[in-house]
Amino acid sequence: MKVNISTEGTKELQKEIERMSKRQVAESKREVYASGIDIQRKAKEKLRGHKAWDQGNLANSIMVDLIKSGAIAEIGPEAPYGPYVEGGTKPHFPPPDALEGWARRHGFDSAWPICKAIAKRGLKARPYLYPAYLEIEPKFHENLLRILRK
Repeated sequence: MKVNISTEGTKELQKEIERMSKRQVAESKREVYASGIDIQRKAKEKLRGHKAWDQGNLANSIMVDLIKSGAIAEIGPEAPYGPYVEGGTKPHFPPPDALEGWARRHGFDSAWPICKAIAKRGLKARPYLYPAYLEIEPKFHENLLRILRK
């Protein structure tokens, strides 16, 4: 699961982008990257606030990748369980091996009680990435407009 922020968009915005000077293009790419880093930082902060925080593997796996020559930033976790934390799950029986370390670090003798609880109730959503994006998005748009108006 990744959040994309970019300087692409509506037809009007696309026309403005085509009229941009090289300096404006460079500034907008820097803004895309800076906003991506801000989203990454906010997402990590949000994860630290969750009760299920363990060793920080999910937070440490959140990367910012620039694509299309820096016009787009992809921000998201490389940890495979990232989407399940963000969006929750329906009841299912998870692989016990995946939870064994977590269970032992949190005082359980095995992962079975955790697996049974997930099989019965699923996992509640603990959003971290999308809320981080929503916090940063207004400033990102404001800064892009400022760059376009120069």
